[in-house]
Amino acid sequence: MSIDDDRERLLQAPRNDLARARDNPATWTGLAFAAAHDDAGRVFDRNRAARFRVLWALQYDRRDRDLPLLRFLLEQQIAYYRDAVPWGLAPDLTLAGFLLTEHRQVEDVWLHWQAKNISFDTALGYKLFHLLTSGVAATVDAVRASSHSDRDRLLREIDSAPYTDAAVEAWLAQQRLRFPADPGDESLKTWANHAARLGEREVSRRFILSWAEGQPRSESTLNTLQFHLAHLGYLPEAVAVQKEAIAISSSSWAGAEASKLLTLVSLEQQAGDFDGALHALREAERALPGDKNGFYEGIWRHFVKWCFLLVPSAPDEPTARRLFATSHAHLEGIPRLWMDGVLDAAITAAQHLRDADSVRRYEAMQQVARHERDEEIRQAE
Repeated sequence: MSIDDDRERLLQAPRNDLARARDNPATWTGLAFAAAHDDAGRVFDRNRAARFRVLWALQYDRRDRDLPLLRFLLEQQIAYYRDAVPWGLAPDLTLAGFLLTEHRQVEDVWLHWQAKNISFDTALGYKLFHLLTSGVAATVDAVRASSHSDRDRLLREIDSAPYTDAAVEAWLAQQRLRFPADPGDESLKTWANHAARLGEREVSRRFILSWAEGQPRSESTLNTLQFHLAHLGYLPEAVAVQKEAIAISSSSWAGAEASKLLTLVSLEQQAGDFDGALHALREAERALPGDKNGFYEGIWRHFVKWCFLLVPSAPDEPTARRLFATSHAHLEGIPRLWMDGVLDAAITAAQHLRDADSVRRYEAMQQVARHERDEEIRQAE
C-alpha cells in the first residue's frame, strides 16, 4: 500500500465521523470528555480519539456552519486537559483553538481564556493571539464591558505587549501553515503523529519511516525517529536507530554519549534484551564524566538508577548481586538523591535480592533525601 493510499484510508473514518456530527448534534455526546481510570489510577478520556478524528477532519473541511461544533469540541478539550493532562500541550488543543479563531467571534474570548489558563504549559503555549482574531480593539471593548472575574487580568495581559491587528494576522498566517487546509500539505511526521493518536500503529510507522527517508541522517532526525518507533512499540527498530545515533554523535557536552547510551539501556530493557541493556550500561559507565556534581549530577543519577533497575531483570543471582554492588558503589557522592527516583529503584532492587539491611539503609537515605528536598524548597521560597 502506498503512502497516498494510507493517507486516504486514514482520513476516511474522520470524514465519516464529521459527517455524522454535522447531520446529528445528538451524536456529540460521543465526542464529549469521558473520564476513566487506567490500572495505575491515571485519568484518561474514552472519547479522545473520536474527538480528535472530528477535529482533524474539520481541519481539511472548514465551513461556517461548524461554529457551534467547534465551540463544543474546544470545551471538551479544555475539560480533558483540566482533568487528565497536568502538564504539556499537544496539537489536539491548539488545533481546536485555531479552528475556532478562524471564525473571528469576539464572544469566544473567554472560552479561549479558559484554554490558556488550564496549566503552566497551556499558559505559555496557548497564545493570547487566539483571543484577538475578532480585532484587538473589539476584543478590548468586549472584555471591558464584561463582568468576568478575570477582566482586569486579561486587560493587563493585552496591554503588556504591543498587540496589533497586523501582528494577529501574521500569527494567523503562521497557524495556517502549521495546520494546512489541504491534506497534501501536511508533513509526513504530522501524519505519523496523527495516526499514532488514532491507534494506527503500523500506518504511523510507515509514515515516520517515509518522513525520515526524506531527511538528513542527523542526530535530530534519528532522535525523532527513535522516540516515535519506541512510542509505537517497535522496540528492536528503535534500538537500531539509537545505536546509529550514538555512532554519529558529535556533541561537545561531556555527558552526551553517556546520556544516549542510557536511552539505549532503556530501549534494550523494554525490548527484553538484558544482555544488550547491560552492555549499553557498561558503555555508559565508561563514558560518564568524572564529576558527579553540577552539570553532570543528573546523568549520574540516571546511570545509578538504571544500574538498580536492571537488578530484577538479571538472569541469575550472582549477576544481580554484582550489578547491585556496582550500583551501590557509584551511589556515593551523588547529590540530590530525592530526584529522578534513584532511591526508589535502589529499594526495589534490595527487596528483589531479599537484602533487608540494604532496604533499611536505602529507606533511611530516602528520609534524609526528602528532608534535604524540603529544605532546598524552603530556602528557594
